Amino acid sequence: MKSLFSIDTISKKLLIMLMSVAIVSTISVALVFSAYELTSAKREQIESLESVSNMLSPNITAALLFDDQDAIKELIKPVLSRSDILSVTVTNIDGNILAESTAPNIDKTSLNETSKLTKVITPLSLDNQGYGELFIIADDSYINDRIQFYGKFLLLLLLSTFAVSLFLSLILRRIFLSPILYLSEISEKITTSNDYTLRATEQSNDEIGQLTTCFNSMLDTIEQRETLLESQVKLRTKELEKANIQLHEFAYQDGLTDLPNRRYFYKKLQSLIEVNNMQFALIFIDLDGFKEVNDTLGHDYGDLLLHQVAKRLQNCVRANDTVARLGGDEFTLIIEGINDVERATEIAQKVKNSLMQSININGSQVHVTGSIGLTFYPADGRSVEDLVKHADQAMYLSKSKGRNRYEFFSYVIEEQAIEKRRIIEEIRIALKEDQFTLYYQPIFDLDGINVTKAEALIRWLHPQQGLLGPNEFIPIAEQNGLIEQIGDWVRDRAIKDAAHWFRLTGKVTQVSVNCSPLQFDRAGLWVDNWILACNKIGLPRDTIIIEITENTLMDPDSPIQQQLHRLSDSGIDIAIDDFGVGYSSLAYLQRLDIDILKIDRSFIQHMETNENSIALIRAIITMARHLKVKVVAEGVETQGQHQLLQQLSCDYLQGFLFAKPMPTKDFIKSYIKPLATQIETYKSVTD
Repeated sequence: MKSLFSIDTISKKLLIMLMSVAIVSTISVALVFSAYELTSAKREQIESLESVSNMLSPNITAALLFDDQDAIKELIKPVLSRSDILSVTVTNIDGNILAESTAPNIDKTSLNETSKLTKVITPLSLDNQGYGELFIIADDSYINDRIQFYGKFLLLLLLSTFAVSLFLSLILRRIFLSPILYLSEISEKITTSNDYTLRATEQSNDEIGQLTTCFNSMLDTIEQRETLLESQVKLRTKELEKANIQLHEFAYQDGLTDLPNRRYFYKKLQSLIEVNNMQFALIFIDLDGFKEVNDTLGHDYGDLLLHQVAKRLQNCVRANDTVARLGGDEFTLIIEGINDVERATEIAQKVKNSLMQSININGSQVHVTGSIGLTFYPADGRSVEDLVKHADQAMYLSKSKGRNRYEFFSYVIEEQAIEKRRIIEEIRIALKEDQFTLYYQPIFDLDGINVTKAEALIRWLHPQQGLLGPNEFIPIAEQNGLIEQIGDWVRDRAIKDAAHWFRLTGKVTQVSVNCSPLQFDRAGLWVDNWILACNKIGLPRDTIIIEITENTLMDPDSPIQQQLHRLSDSGIDIAIDDFGVGYSSLAYLQRLDIDILKIDRSFIQHMETNENSIALIRAIITMARHLKVKVVAEGVETQGQHQLLQQLSCDYLQGFLFAKPMPTKDFIKSYIKPLATQIETYKSVTD
C-alpha cells in the first residue's frame, strides 16, 4: 500500500509537477506569445492605419487644392467602418480643421486621452508643397480583443495539453492574421502604385471577410472619386484656359475694330516711357462727320465705318507701331523712334489723305475726315497724363480751325486751355454770385421814334475785367454744358423785366430773347419751362419773342421745329435772327408760324453802296409781307440806311443810329417811364 501510495504520491507529484511544468510552460508560452501578439498587433494596427492614411492622402490633397470640403468628407467617412478608428480629421496648412468625422457614440473629450489612443498623422503635400495634415485616431479595442481572446485561449491551454495548445495557437494565428496581412499587402501595393483598380479577394465570410468587403467598397469609392476628380480637373483647366484667353481679349482688345483698346493704349504708353532714351510721337485722331453717318445711315453703318477706318490707319504706320481705339470715333497712333516734325508731318498727312478717300459700306459711299493732334515724347511731356492731355489739346485745336487738318502741340495751346478752364470756373462763380445782367437795345418802328420791342442782351459784370460781352463767354459756356443755366437765368430775368414794364405802362413791350440751339431738348422740358414761367407771372400773350438762328432749323425732322410750334401755340412769338446768311431751306417759313425775320446786319451795312444788298432786302421784305411776317433790320447805323429802309417799307429798325444796348434802369428811364407818362397824360385828358 505504501508503495502504491508512494507511486500514487509520486505520480501525483509528478502529475502535479508535470502539470505545473505544463501549466508554467503553457503560461510562459502563452505569456511570451501574448506579448509577441500584443506587440505585433500594435505594430500591425499602426501599419494598417498608415496604409489607409497614405492611400487617402493623395485624393484628399487634390480635394484640398480645389477647396472641395464635401469631397474630403466623403473620402474620410468610409474609414470609420473600422471598429478601432475613432476619428479622422483634415486640417489646412494653418492648422484649421477643414473636415472631421467621428465614430458614433464617441465622446470627443475622450480623444484627448492620448495614452489610450493611437494617432497617425500624415502630411498632405503635392510637389513638395504642404497643404495640410490628415489625423487618424484609433483606440485599443483591436488589441483588447486580442487580449481577451488569448485569455480564454490560456484557460483552454490549461485544460489541454501543451502540444494541442501550441498547435491550436499556431492554427489560430494563421487563421486570424493571414487575412489581415493579406489586406495590408494589398494596401501597400495600392499605396505604392496608386492603382485603385486593385481589389482584395474575400477569403472568408467572417468579420475579416466583412472588413475585406468594406476595404473593397472604400477602394470603389476612391476610384470613382479619383476618376470624377480627374475629369473635373481637366474640364476646369480647359475652362480656365479659355477664360484667360477671353479675359485677355476683353481687357486689351476693342471688340468692334479688333484694335488695342484704351487700357492697352495706356499700358503701352507707360511701358514706353519707362524705357531709357525712348522717343516717340503720339497722334490723336477724331473723325469729322462720324455723327452724321450714325444719324443718317444708322449705327450699324457707323460700326462698319469704324472698322474700315481702323484698317486704313494700320496701313498708314509700320508693323511695330501701335494703333488703338480709345472709344467712340477717337483713335490714337504711337509711332516709336520718331521725334522730328518732318517725319511726323509725313505720317499725319498720310493719315489725313487716307481718311479723305470715300469708304464703300454696303453700296453707300461714306465720307469722313480727321482732326489730328500730334505731340512728342519727351519734348511735350514726360508722363502719360501730360502726353495724352497735350495730344488731345492739339486735336481740338485742329477741330476748332476747321477740321480735316493736323496740328502740333505747343505750350500756347496749354495756356489757352488753362485760360479756358479759368473762364469756365469763373462762369460758375458768376452764376452763383449773380454777376450777370441784362442790357436792352430798343427796336423802333419805321419812323425811328416809337419803341414797342427790345432785345435782351446778356452782359457779365466781371469783378476784375469789368463789363464783358456775350462773345467772350457764351461760346465757352455752350462747349462746356453751362449754357442751360445761363439760359434759365436770362429767361427768368427777361420775364421779370417784361412783367415790370407792363405793370408800369399797362402796355406790352415785347422782349426778344436769343436762345442757343443747345438749350432745346428732345423731351421738350425747355419749352415747358418757358410756358410755365410766362403763365406763372401772368404775362399777356405775345410779350416774349424767342430768337433763333436760321441754321438751327436746317434739319426738317429736328425736335426744335416741333417745340417751336408749341411755343407759338402758347402765345410766344418766334423770330429768325441773322436771316439771309444761313444754309437752311426756306421751306420752314411755310411749316412754322414765324412772326419776325431779322435781316442780318451784313446786308444793311452795304446797302448804300451795293445794289445787290438792296435787291436782297427788298426780296426779303416782299416775301415776308406775303407770308404776313414782320421784318426787323439789324445794325442800322446811318441816316442813309434809315432812308432806304423807309423806302422799302421795313417794319422795324434796330441799330446804333437810334440806340445802343443799355442797362435795364436806363431803358426804363428812356422808354418805359416816358411811355407810362404819356399813357397817364392821355388818360387824364380823355377823362
